[in-house]
Amino acid sequence: MSDAIKKLQEQRSELSAKIKELADNQENWSAEDRETWDAVNTSYDETVSEMEAEKERLDVAARLSEVSQARDVASFKAQRAGEEPVTSETHNLAFQAWARYQNGLDIEERHQSACRQVGIDYKSPSFDVQLQQNPAGYRHNGFGRSLETRAQSVGTDSAGGYTVPEGFVNELERSLLAFGGPRRVARILRTSTGNDMPWASVNDTGNVGRLLAENAAITETAVTFGSVTISSYKYSSDSVLISAELMSDSAFSLAQEVGSMLGERLGRITAQHFTTGTGSSQPQGITVGASAGVTAAGAAAITADELIELYHSVDPAYRNDPSFGWMMHDDIILYIRKLKDANDQYLWQPGLQDSEPDRLLGKPVVVNNDMPALATGNVTVLVGAMSKYVVRDAGSVRMFRLEERYRDNDQTGFVAFSRHDGRVIDAGTGPIKKLTQA
Repeated sequence: MSDAIKKLQEQRSELSAKIKELADNQENWSAEDRETWDAVNTSYDETVSEMEAEKERLDVAARLSEVSQARDVASFKAQRAGEEPVTSETHNLAFQAWARYQNGLDIEERHQSACRQVGIDYKSPSFDVQLQQNPAGYRHNGFGRSLETRAQSVGTDSAGGYTVPEGFVNELERSLLAFGGPRRVARILRTSTGNDMPWASVNDTGNVGRLLAENAAITETAVTFGSVTISSYKYSSDSVLISAELMSDSAFSLAQEVGSMLGERLGRITAQHFTTGTGSSQPQGITVGASAGVTAAGAAAITADELIELYHSVDPAYRNDPSFGWMMHDDIILYIRKLKDANDQYLWQPGLQDSEPDRLLGKPVVVNNDMPALATGNVTVLVGAMSKYVVRDAGSVRMFRLEERYRDNDQTGFVAFSRHDGRVIDAGTGPIKKLTQA
């Protein structure tokens, strides 16, 4: 555990104790106590966010270390073969060469050499970026290990991953996660193409074996199969603008800057659709695909009993799944922090260890601020096996330069396109349940 995380964890524990102390005496709150409650909860949320950012930084550092080790091996082999070693500087120079050429700026010999080494055609009008596969041990910001599947091996280092600057890929990936409530805990499926993909399911829970008499014949019982079609819908980042000065002077931060901006924009829109998308001409949001669990008695209230009922509305087989947990807006978490069960025990518990998220009824909670707040008819709480929500990333992220459009301000526009879909895989047994306000 890093010193920074340890310090934040201690701070979180102190704030958690203060929250419980205030909640215990909420019947006697003064106006000052209410202000203190809001301030303490705000500090707690900020501390948790800082912890997540620090853990993410360490994750990315570990990922870069693993990639760097692989590149060191590749560079050693290149040296033995009489070739120049490939470094992170080489990749950044190659990316800059592409951006400079597309903007009509001169390409120096060092840029051309870098492009030859990593195999980038700086004259190509597009720059394709494959989201890379997570190395062993890499975690998303939610709970549990990231679940990623590939239809075939695309975007790996040996198939072109080394041609993309690390800064670009990491910033793009991290930005997608930062805004991707469902993406943090969903199962990620990455495919090289965007063809419709049927996902088979089977529900045999209604069938049981049977007792046989001696020499009796067996009985045939049919199995019912179903399928969900996972498509790919195209998204655009809209244009992002880079000044001529940054374009000309930056060999090393350009990829990081562009990756961050593109990732944030794509992350925001896909996170919205992965949460509340209708499933018609756009992804199916997790709140839409979730099964009905509990309807709250009030439009603007949630009780402890309703959360307990929602928890037990999910089959125990799913409650034992490593991806089982809760999802809700941060304002709902703030509301739930004051709830107790019939034994006067708080339903909400702060994470007590470095890698553990906060918990509700013993299960981890992920914040998704694209979920709605308390209001009539809103789906405010989800609980279930979150890996049953599948996010599909189809093909590469394609980036283009926009010619002349922003030349009045001496800027260059870049735009990215990507294709995604999301679906709840439910064979009929409701792996994810929702609480709906009355």
